[in-house]
Amino acid sequence: MSTPAMYSGQEIKTFIPQREPMMMVDKLYSANETSVETGLTIAANNIFVDGKLFSESGMIEHIAQSAACFAGYNDWINKRPIVLGYIAEIKKFALEKPAHVGDELKSSLTVVSNAMNITLMNAETTINGQLAASCKIKIFMDKR
Repeated sequence: MSTPAMYSGQEIKTFIPQREPMMMVDKLYSANETSVETGLTIAANNIFVDGKLFSESGMIEHIAQSAACFAGYNDWINKRPIVLGYIAEIKKFALEKPAHVGDELKSSLTVVSNAMNITLMNAETTINGQLAASCKIKIFMDKR
């Protein structure tokens, strides 16, 4: 039995700045101050789909938007203004299993460190419980 999403579809726009056709997160399963779990069902009209295959760039964008969802949710729940975040660095990206149209991505990100508006997170994305991708991602939060 799969975990129901806390937020899905259009509700995700509360937490991330991306809009169609660039929205790469459509579910928020869980979030707290140190981790987040998100999802994406890959549609045939997704801009990162070529034929029936979801690109590596799409997988990285999904992970980055999962980090944005983490930050946006925490700002929202703590009644702070939601700020923009930018990818500062992607390290050790590994694509273990390609994703296809119809697949459900489930990503788990955990904070490793946080300093001077930069958050380092470990990320893992699965498809049907099997590891599909992993990386370390640094996000810079523009808190001007």
